[in-house]
Amino acid sequence: MIYVGFKFSDRILFNSEIEFEHASTGKKGEVSMEFGYLDAQITSGVAVRAGMVLVPVGIINEFHEPSTFYGSLRPETEAAIIPTTWRTNGFGVVGSAKSGFGYRFYLVEGLNASGFSASGIRSGRQSGSRSLAEDMALTGRVDYTGLAGVNLGASFYTGNSGQGMKNAAGNEIGGRVTLWSVHGILVRRGLELRGLLAQSTIGDVDSLNRILKFTGSSSIGKKQNGFYLTVAYDVLPFFAKGKTSALLPFVQYEKLDSQSGVPAGYTAHAANERTNLTYGLTFKPHPNVAFKFDYVNRRNAATTATNQFNLAVNYLF
Repeated sequence: MIYVGFKFSDRILFNSEIEFEHASTGKKGEVSMEFGYLDAQITSGVAVRAGMVLVPVGIINEFHEPSTFYGSLRPETEAAIIPTTWRTNGFGVVGSAKSGFGYRFYLVEGLNASGFSASGIRSGRQSGSRSLAEDMALTGRVDYTGLAGVNLGASFYTGNSGQGMKNAAGNEIGGRVTLWSVHGILVRRGLELRGLLAQSTIGDVDSLNRILKFTGSSSIGKKQNGFYLTVAYDVLPFFAKGKTSALLPFVQYEKLDSQSGVPAGYTAHAANERTNLTYGLTFKPHPNVAFKFDYVNRRNAATTATNQFNLAVNYLF
């Protein structure tokens, strides 16, 4: 990832991030703009933002670089329920107050329901490029960081996703998606606690299933939910005091279900009701560099889940 920014004046600022994935731009890789927007400062605590923005839902979507979270992989809740990384064209207002409250609210292009499936809304992201914008959406968040080491927040996204699709009677399908999440982060004396709860609903699933030819257990979920809790502790000060490095054993527990509700006449696939227990070790010789080793114990209601060992080297600059 490469960051590019430019300050046009004291009030106008450009920020962007360009991402290279899978070390190639051929069939198995891509180069894309992760975000690219202009901020125009109105007052000391309020700015107008326009361009390609990251949807401000959850913990990880806006800060998704691997050195910012525990585990080699993102929590599945912030991949399946909240489809991180999620970028979109939009505009809105951002700001903060001296009391510790901050906010971001945007009007953005809606999701495209033609990409929805039993596994969730992830493939409905349009990512800015040639986006259909017949349906728009509102998204935003509020965070409180007024106490040292504390981040408490709530976020939402709501908007139709039909993007012009019509049912057999010729009526447009709304497919409203409403997603909300709450989160908390506590960092204190080497201890970090993270928790997130997310839930979403999708309207007109009967119509979407028919037009997309989903039957039986392949139905789009009318309701999706998930949560995770992460505990990490820096043990390096026990062995080397005064170092800026960190050695962090961690444990993460997670449950999610992308078909926690389906329409009458359909069934939920048991494999979509998942529980993950991840435990591992992260070593940070620098806050922006991480070496990770972890093990994911996966379970699902269909007893088809596969456990996984992970090794990762992460860096951010």
